[in-house]
Amino acid sequence: MVAFIITILKLIVILGVVTTIHEFGHFIFSKIFKIGVNEFSIGFGPKLFQKEFRGTKYSLRCIPLGGYCAIEGEDGDTTSKNSFANKNVFKKVIVLVMGATFNAILAICIFMAIAFSFPSYNTKITSFQENSVLEKAGLMIGDEIYSINGKRANIREDLLSQEFATAEDNVTIEYIRAGNKYTTIVERANSDIGYIGATFRADANGNSSNVIDMVASGGAAVAGELKAGDKIVSIEGIQTNTASDIVNIIRQNADKKIKIQIERNGVEETKELTPDKKRMFNLGIRSTEQVKTSLKFATYSSYNNVKTIIGSYVDLFRGKVGIQDMSGIVGIGEVVSKTSGFLDFLNLMGIISLAVGVANLIPFPPLDGGKVVIVIGEAITKKKISQKAEAIISYIGFGALILLTLVVTYNDILRII
Repeated sequence: MVAFIITILKLIVILGVVTTIHEFGHFIFSKIFKIGVNEFSIGFGPKLFQKEFRGTKYSLRCIPLGGYCAIEGEDGDTTSKNSFANKNVFKKVIVLVMGATFNAILAICIFMAIAFSFPSYNTKITSFQENSVLEKAGLMIGDEIYSINGKRANIREDLLSQEFATAEDNVTIEYIRAGNKYTTIVERANSDIGYIGATFRADANGNSSNVIDMVASGGAAVAGELKAGDKIVSIEGIQTNTASDIVNIIRQNADKKIKIQIERNGVEETKELTPDKKRMFNLGIRSTEQVKTSLKFATYSSYNNVKTIIGSYVDLFRGKVGIQDMSGIVGIGEVVSKTSGFLDFLNLMGIISLAVGVANLIPFPPLDGGKVVIVIGEAITKKKISQKAEAIISYIGFGALILLTLVVTYNDILRII
């Protein structure tokens, strides 16, 4: 019960901060452009506190799940010269996109702060994995990876990037040895592996155990009815004691039906599933050189985080991920409940803030991106859409978003229970 309450409080803080920052972006640029703001509220529902200053009511309301910025004339129903409706298209668009921009700024600040809280790792090799394809290609400890397939590598995370997981098995590596740059072909850096979409808990010593921590929506683990808390005892009769044991077996069984023996609530059960086939990029590097975090390394680290989150939306529009892969408030709550420590919690806030910002720019009513499309469309056609038509479009869009939320939440619940 205590853990549940803590999770709810964490969710409230995240949603409150992310939404307030978003609305503050709209607010501050409305003020800069001398657009009237009727109310800036933190929270919804009955007000706990309200103070009016220079024509704007500043409110604190009792439901701490977001907030709002009531801009004068945003719905077009006003004659005030300081209304949103009476400003030029440039100012309208800037006000609309500033919510997402401030979400991105918050996320980048968080990512940068976290990066400075830990040491960084460059691309100089300090050890190899067993049977490393990079070592077989002739590289040695002390070599520094300069580029992969022509793309500059700056930090260790660049050496793990799955954007190199292409149809080609081989990759071209540039590396520096004793101040000189060399080029070589690394064979079988890309290969097909089995993947079920599950993460595993750490044991008392910090090592990965054979107990499932979380399962990903739409993955083979869900299809095989695996759940968080299940202990994977064996796979195809082979005993598994650690996450490494499980991953090594799963990787060798892509697209093959396998039997998994689990222990759930003290009772052993047998599950069947077919691991998905996933293209995997792996150079076989165990570790790289640790260095003091500088602004350069922190910037590269933050950039990688931003690129990954935006990339997930790109994959959504490309059809690489579907609704079953999305998470709603229940899924977010599950992730929040797994956070341990302040930096872990802060990192999740940064991820959610950027995700909310990007989502709001999708050109779909009633999101900010949809409003931008209407504003630009009116400027091009020199015809203003009627309030009734805009309301109908917004209602339809809002209904579609509610339906999507229900479907995603339903999938989250099925995955967790």
